[in-house]
Amino acid sequence: MLCIRGLNSSVFALLLAGPLACSGEKSEGTDGPPTGELPAECSEAEPVVEDSFAVLIDGGFKDHDFSLPCTIDAVTTEMGTSTTSLTCDDAGASIAVTLTLPVAPQGDVAWAVGQTLTLDSRYADLEVTAEREFELRGSDGELWAAGQWQDGPLKPQVFQPLTVGAEAVCGPMDVDMAPRSYRLDFELAGQPQLSLFSGQRGEFALGAGESLVIDVPDARYNTCCHDTESFSVFVRRVKTG
Repeated sequence: MLCIRGLNSSVFALLLAGPLACSGEKSEGTDGPPTGELPAECSEAEPVVEDSFAVLIDGGFKDHDFSLPCTIDAVTTEMGTSTTSLTCDDAGASIAVTLTLPVAPQGDVAWAVGQTLTLDSRYADLEVTAEREFELRGSDGELWAAGQWQDGPLKPQVFQPLTVGAEAVCGPMDVDMAPRSYRLDFELAGQPQLSLFSGQRGEFALGAGESLVIDVPDARYNTCCHDTESFSVFVRRVKTG
């Protein structure tokens, strides 16, 4: 349903009697107005991170939904972008896949040429918008990279073993079409909680010269009009030593 600006009180009351949300599902988290002063991170500020990830098939965006074993052919870095070229095996047929990620200041990606990993990836062109998500994991399920980019609810399962929740701490969830940043609370066993707002980056140090670096280009609610929330979130394992 299209979100509508400028509802008068009588129309608003009628709409409240029926479904009003642009989506039937919400990210779990606080949905009431916060009390007291809003966090400083709620104010519009120059974002630290803006660019997101991409999974390309034969060099372009193509609708797909697969889970395939892939071998890394090349890893390059240029103009702030890390590019990983992979050959994935689809029942004997080779698929050329490219994963691009913004370079993290903490270090280069931790995977290497010749390594075989499993790539779960989905891309759907919805004409006025698109949905993309991916997971790059080892044979034991170990997380190497993952991301979600879409209008709609957060999908915490994509980032396991990280847990992540979205908290609406920057004002009430409303139909005023005034987008506000979620606070995303990330947790990893044995580590302090990491909280990030839209435009922020953080990391979990893993030891042995590696970290999981998380970028949150976008995590907002009260958005319009394809859904009432949107997320662009990704994590990658990097070498810090």
